Amino acid sequence: MGDDEPAFDWEGVIREMITRATEAAPTEPGVYKMPCGECVVDFFITAEGEERWLVAGDERSYTRETVAIARHGDHPWERLYTLADAAREVARVAAANGGDIDRVLEELVEAIDDREVERVVRERDGMSGEPLEDLAARFGVDLDDL
Repeated sequence: MGDDEPAFDWEGVIREMITRATEAAPTEPGVYKMPCGECVVDFFITAEGEERWLVAGDERSYTRETVAIARHGDHPWERLYTLADAAREVARVAAANGGDIDRVLEELVEAIDDREVERVVRERDGMSGEPLEDLAARFGVDLDDL
């Protein structure tokens, strides 16, 4: 690049990308599949009127801007359901099963836990089948010290 050529404005390009991504993010609370096509985010408004974005599997709470910055992929935002939809479904299932909402919620939590266990099992299937003792020995770790 010569002395008379202006430097490329990377910061401006990045700011523009963030602005476009922020504008494309949903404005109505609900549960959405993100543009990567895999991540799911629960968008809601707190009692104080602040937007919060909870990404499944991540315990942190995000803002519209931080979700926009992390946005990646060419897929459109896909609305999965709203909180009202979920509440109606829980009520419907409870009514069909004797009206015990606590039981329905407990079963829902168990189902979510089971799905998480299944995900971990699938991830571990691709991992090495090397016995723990051999792996520890390879890295010089004495399992008796743990």
